[in-house]
Amino acid sequence: MPIAYLDVPDSIQNADKRKLVKRIYDALHEAYPCPEDVRIFIREWPSERVSQDGQLGSEPARPVFMIHVPQGVSLDAKRKMMKGINAAVADEYPLPKFMVFMHEYPLDLVALDGNLHSDNKARVEAQAKVYPGVKGV
Repeated sequence: MPIAYLDVPDSIQNADKRKLVKRIYDALHEAYPCPEDVRIFIREWPSERVSQDGQLGSEPARPVFMIHVPQGVSLDAKRKMMKGINAAVADEYPLPKFMVFMHEYPLDLVALDGNLHSDNKARVEAQAKVYPGVKGV
């Protein structure tokens, strides 16, 4: 279920983006294997459309990564995932101050096709197996 948004400068080629999203996918999927639905959206920004520290267009946009994920992953899995994501982005965008924000959600705050995950018994049971100790809601 991880849904990710990577905000970056518009500076790399499609072949490099393919490598980047594969590495990010691998890091996310290792931490969040259930269910098989990882989405990564790359949002590219030209420098004249980014303000950093009150300066418009003063430097390339510093990458920011936001992920929306289910609750329940261990702290060690999160640490490993963050290192993998950071390494993937740093290899393609060697810029300082790369930030990652993670939003975790219980199943009663996520819907698929209009139905809450918490109402889907199979989904609740699958999450309980993969993320022990976390209730479905």
